[in-house]
Amino acid sequence: MAETGTAFNVPRGTAYITIQQIVFYGTSFFYYVLLVRILNLSQVGEVSLLAAANSIFTTLTQLALPAAATRFMSSHVGSNDPASASGVAATSLRLLLAIAGPGLVIAILASPLIGTTVFKTADSSNLLIVTFAASFLFDLTALYGAFFLGLGLYADILYQNILFFPLSRGLGLALAYKGLGPLGIPLGWAIGALATLLLSLYLWKGKLSHSRRYPARPLLVFGLPLFAAALVTLVQGWGDIALLQVILGQFGNTGAYYILVSSVSFLSILWIPVAGALYPALSSSFTREGPTAVSARLAVATRLINLTVLPTGVALAAIAPTALEAVFGTSLANQAVPFAILATTLIFTAQSLLLITTLQSVSRTRHILGISLAATIVDLVTVGLGASILGTTAGAIGRALLAITTMLLAWFSLRRVLHAPVAQGLSKALALAFLTAFPLFTVDSLLIVDFRLAPLIRVPLLLGVFVACFLATSRGFNVFNEDDLDLLNNALPKSFSPHLRRLTDLLVRTTTRKPGESGRTERRK
Repeated sequence: MAETGTAFNVPRGTAYITIQQIVFYGTSFFYYVLLVRILNLSQVGEVSLLAAANSIFTTLTQLALPAAATRFMSSHVGSNDPASASGVAATSLRLLLAIAGPGLVIAILASPLIGTTVFKTADSSNLLIVTFAASFLFDLTALYGAFFLGLGLYADILYQNILFFPLSRGLGLALAYKGLGPLGIPLGWAIGALATLLLSLYLWKGKLSHSRRYPARPLLVFGLPLFAAALVTLVQGWGDIALLQVILGQFGNTGAYYILVSSVSFLSILWIPVAGALYPALSSSFTREGPTAVSARLAVATRLINLTVLPTGVALAAIAPTALEAVFGTSLANQAVPFAILATTLIFTAQSLLLITTLQSVSRTRHILGISLAATIVDLVTVGLGASILGTTAGAIGRALLAITTMLLAWFSLRRVLHAPVAQGLSKALALAFLTAFPLFTVDSLLIVDFRLAPLIRVPLLLGVFVACFLATSRGFNVFNEDDLDLLNNALPKSFSPHLRRLTDLLVRTTTRKPGESGRTERRK
C-alpha cells in the first residue's frame, strides 16, 4: 500500500486525512463538551433535529455526485486522460447546481410547515432557513472536496476541513453563548461553509486547464444506486434518533442520545483516513491491475484497523462510566451501557466502511443499496421494538446490529469479485483487546469503589494503564511487525523517522539491525 501511482500516494493521503480527522474530532470534542454546558438537553435535542435536516437536504440534493465525480476523475487520471477528468468536474458541478438550487428554494418555502410539524412551533422556521442555506453551501464544498480527492490532492482537502470544522463549530458556540441560543449553531455552519467554499474556489483554480465535454449519463448511472443507498444511510444515521423521539417523546432523551452517538464516533479517526485515502487508489488500481491488487491493499488496511480499532473500542467500553462523567458531567452518567455497546462494536463499523468502499471502487454500487436497506431494516425494527423497554440502550443495540449486518453482507458480496480478508490480524487483535480492557476495568473499579477518586483524576491514571498494557502486550505477543509501520513511514516527513524508529522499538520485537537501520521501515521512493 505504498504508492499506487503518481497521483495517489495512499500513505501520504492517509496522513493528511488523519490530520483532518484529528482537527475534526478535537474540535468536536470541545464542541460537544461546551454544547451541553451552553444549551440544556432539550435545546441540544433541537440542534440534533437541525443536524438531521441538514443531512436530509444534502443527501437529497447531492444525488451522490461527489462520489461519482471522485470515481470517474480518479479512473481517468489513472488512464492518463486529464481532459476527461476535467469534463467530469464541469458536468458534476452543473448537475449539482441544477438540483441543489431549486431544492434550496423549496426547502425555504416549506420551512414554516416543517417547523410546525417537527418542532411544534412556527417560530422555528428561521432555524430551518439558516440550516438549509448552510446545507446548500456545504453541497458545493463537498463537491470540490470530491474533485480534490479524485485527483489525489489530499492536502487541499485538509485545507478545506481545517478551516471549516473549527470555524463553523467555534462560531456557532460563540453565537449561542451570546444569546442566540440554538439559532447560533446553524449560523456558525453557514458562515463556516461560505468561507470554505471561497477557499475551495481559490484552491481549484488552474488544477485542470483542459476540458472535454463529458456526458451526464455515466455519472447518473453510477451515482443513482449510491444515491438510493445514501437515502438508506440517512435513515441509518437518524432513524433511531427519530424513533426514540417519537416513542419516548422528550427532547432531553433525544439530546442525550445524540451526544452519546456523536461522542463515541471520535474513534473513527482510526479508520476513516485509511478508507478515504484508499478509495481513489483502489478505483485506479482495479482499472489497471485487476482484483488481485485491490485485495492485497485491502489486506494491509484491514489488518491495521483490526489491530487498532478493536482494542481501543473495547478498552473505552471498559471504562464507560468514568469516560462519560469526566467529559460531560453527571447529566450523561446514566448512558454508560449504550455507550459501552457502541464502543465495543465499532470494529464492525470500521470493517463495514472498508468493505463498502471496496465495493464502490469496483463499481458494484447496486449491491451497496441492497446491503444498506437490509441492515437498516434490522436496525429500525430493533429500536422500534425495544425503545419503550430499554430506552436509549435499544438505539445502541440497533446500531450494533446495523454494523454487523452491513459487514457480513458486504463481505459476502465481495467474495464474488475478490478476496476480502476481514480476519487479517484478528486473533492478535482479540488478545490485545482482552489484555488491555480487563486491567482497565479492574483498575477503574478499584478507583471508584475503594479510593472514590473523582473522574478527572481517574482518567490520567487509566490512560497510563492503557498505554502500558497496550505496549507490553504488543511487544510480548508480537502483535505488530515492521511492515505494519510502512504506512506511517511513507506518510511522514523524514524528520519524523527517528520518532518512528523509537515507536517501532517499543511495539516490535525485531532482529538485530545495524546502527541507523530500521528493518523494513525505510522510506520507499
